[in-house]
Amino acid sequence: MFATLLVLAVVYCIILLSLVFSVIERKQNLLAVKDLSSQVSALEARYSNEVANINDSVLAEHNFTRIENTTFAVRKDPIASFSLLYTH
Repeated sequence: MFATLLVLAVVYCIILLSLVFSVIERKQNLLAVKDLSSQVSALEARYSNEVANINDSVLAEHNFTRIENTTFAVRKDPIASFSLLYTH
């Protein structure tokens, strides 16, 4: 009976330690997610600023030219409807 109690105590300690370490790991993961979310947010803001800074002079510096009076092909998914593609 003493051996059974000893085995059960060891199993209990292992389970308890496992729970403690999993809680610690979860908290560390939550902190990492917060950090990554803030980094993504900063990158999105930086990207938005870069896109906002694109104008005709910047495009001309990189040898882009404006093409007038052209038609471009629009790829349409078979499941997309007219209202989905052409209305706002």
